Amino acid sequence: MKVILVIIAMASLLSGCGSIGAYTESHADTQVNFFEYSVNTDNYINKHTSLKIAETGLVSGSTLLYTANGSGSLLFDGHQQYNVIYPLWINESEVDDVEFAIEKYRYWQKQVNPEQYSSIKPVNEYVSQWMNGITFKFGLFNGKQGKPFMSVCYEFSKADSCTFTYMIDGESIELLSDDLDRFKQNLIEESESAG
Repeated sequence: MKVILVIIAMASLLSGCGSIGAYTESHADTQVNFFEYSVNTDNYINKHTSLKIAETGLVSGSTLLYTANGSGSLLFDGHQQYNVIYPLWINESEVDDVEFAIEKYRYWQKQVNPEQYSSIKPVNEYVSQWMNGITFKFGLFNGKQGKPFMSVCYEFSKADSCTFTYMIDGESIELLSDDLDRFKQNLIEESESAG
């Protein structure tokens, strides 16, 4: 368990200011929210994300780094809660993978009677360019009262199991899609420089 926490802390540091090759980052505006399940409330809690656009000599092109603070349970321990950072890293080369998952969610919701998924139905995944060895897996899921979400699993590839999973609701999926459109057109607004 301590190893996992150390690895997550190291992964978080890489998304902060640092000097890995020619590392640069800038903050950008976003309205995307992630949702985490709370055992205490038996519901999903809204977690606002922050967004950085980063570049490093180790990865080709720019990468969107979404993060939200949470308190999820981790791999091997479903009861103990830890402070965690929910990440979503999207390199220029991975935009199509995320948009494919978004289209699967939209198609699901356009059905006259969308199927109810009480367990996650996988729709797409990719190994992160930002940190090789991390896989992001997307799925469809119905939460409490049948609310539809796109699930995001953050997985260390060698662990072959989600370290943690968070959700994105329909509104934030559309906001994420808007961010990706602006990112592809180099129109995403940087709020300040850092690094």
